[in-house]
Order: sequence, then C-alpha cells, then structure tokens
Amino acid sequence: MPVIDVRFKLEKETKGALRYQEVDEKNEVIEQAWAKIGTLYVCKSAFERGSAFPPILRVTVEPMAHDNG
Repeated sequence: MPVIDVRFKLEKETKGALRYQEVDEKNEVIEQAWAKIGTLYVCKSAFERGSAFPPILRVTVEPMAHDNG
C-alpha cells in the first residue's frame, strides 16, 4: 500500500477540537466522494497553548507491518 500524503484546511473551530477539510493543491476543498481522508478532527490540546491554530495541515499516512505484541 502506498504512502498517502494529504493537505487539510481549517474549516471550523469547535469547543474542544478543530475540524479540517481535505484540499487539493490549490487549497480548494475536495468533494467527500473523491477525498482520500475527507474530514479530520484534531484536539486543540495537540497544539501549543496560546498560539494560533495552523490554517493548513499536511498529514502523511504510512502503512506499517502488523505488530503482534
């Protein structure tokens, strides 16, 4: 399985999380039917307290061998 590299744009801030939407290379939202991941929720606590939340994220999904223990 190949590595998946996807960009996301901040769409909405909720009480405890940030909602990001998958975007193309022009930062335009990709229709859910064509998206590799679609919507991504990230807890606000994942980012440094007091700093601005990133407007764009890049997420890489890399398959790993199964770990039995």
